[in-house]
Amino acid sequence: MFRRWGKRLVEINLSPMTEDDFNEMMVAGIIRYAEENVKAGYWTTDESLKRSRETHDRVLPKGLSTEGHHFYNAVDPADGTVAGHIWFKEEPGSDRKAFIYDVFIKDEHRGKGYGKAMMLALISLAKAADFSSLALHVFASNRTALHLYESLGFEIKSMNMIKQM
Repeated sequence: MFRRWGKRLVEINLSPMTEDDFNEMMVAGIIRYAEENVKAGYWTTDESLKRSRETHDRVLPKGLSTEGHHFYNAVDPADGTVAGHIWFKEEPGSDRKAFIYDVFIKDEHRGKGYGKAMMLALISLAKAADFSSLALHVFASNRTALHLYESLGFEIKSMNMIKQM
C-alpha cells in the first residue's frame, strides 16, 4: 500500500515473520506492553514485566504457531527496509472479525508514513480475505496512534477511565 511522505511515495508490503523475527518481536513487545500498562496506571513497575510475559504466554501458547494469529513485517520494497510489524488474530465465528494485537514502527522510521502505509496494507489484506471488521486497543497516551486509527475510519466503541488516588 502507498503513502506519500514528502516527495517520496512510501509503499509497504506485509511479509510473514520468521521464527527469529517473532522472537525479537516478543522480547521487545513484552517490555513495551509492560511499560504502557505502568504508564496507564494499571500495573506497578515491580509486577509489570511478569504480568506482561504471562499475558503474552497465555495469548500465544504455541508462539508463532498459535492458531488464528498472524505476524507480518512491514517491508519497504524500495530498499528492503523492515520498518516495523503487525500482529493480528482472526476471531472465531462466521463473520470473520480480526483483532489487532500489536502495531509497531521502529523509532528511526516514525513520522515517515510507514505506519499509515502498513495499516492500509492490512486493511487491504483484510478486505481481500473477507473480514467484516478489524478491531484494536490503543492506550490513551498514544495520541499519534489514536489520530492515525481515527483517520483510517476506526471508531471508539468503548473507553476505560481511571482516577488515581
